[in-house]
Amino acid sequence: MADIVSKVKKVWMDSFVFRIIQKRIDHYFQKNLINDNFTILSPNCIGGCIYHRLGKKFLSPTINMWLLQPDFITFLLHLDDYIDQPLRFVESDEKTPVAKIGDRTEKLPEITLHFNHAKSSIEAEELWNRRKIRINKENLYVILYNLDGVTEEQIHLLDNYPCKNKIVLTQKVLPNIPWSKYIKRPNYGQFPDAYLCKDIFGIRYIEKKWDFVEFLNQE
Repeated sequence: MADIVSKVKKVWMDSFVFRIIQKRIDHYFQKNLINDNFTILSPNCIGGCIYHRLGKKFLSPTINMWLLQPDFITFLLHLDDYIDQPLRFVESDEKTPVAKIGDRTEKLPEITLHFNHAKSSIEAEELWNRRKIRINKENLYVILYNLDGVTEEQIHLLDNYPCKNKIVLTQKVLPNIPWSKYIKRPNYGQFPDAYLCKDIFGIRYIEKKWDFVEFLNQE
């Protein structure tokens, strides 16, 4: 039964009608966007999903990969230093490349980058190096998740982070963090993957619950 549903879904998503619907949805979001040449730093695929929906060039190295939230916060706080560091690919149980970055000191702790959409370490490194030099610090936006055991104390480290706008997406209310956005987890899937799930028309759950275009238009 699951195979039949999967085949029907693929036929629908490959259809001309579905592609037309997607173009209309893309236009709906794109027509209200007044910002351009922005960098989105995010710990998982949500940044790439937003770039794709808005038809914008990837001006961020954190595309098609993921980091644990504590590692992501550390990465943000020492952005320039990490960008200058080489990737050190390591053996792992994952089927896609995993790399370490940092000099293993207290100043620059070692963090882990998971390139879950890269076919090889060569591809992962090429994409990372190409996109990291595109970062636009004058038009920078940060998306964080309340996940992976990250504490409110760690999140508060970004309260005064130098960016145009920032948000922490959470499935529980964080009253002490004014830049948090509570979004109830849907009945299907696990947080945060469920936020990116699509309905029959290709609209993601997060797109229904959060105005990311307004987020990018605001400073």
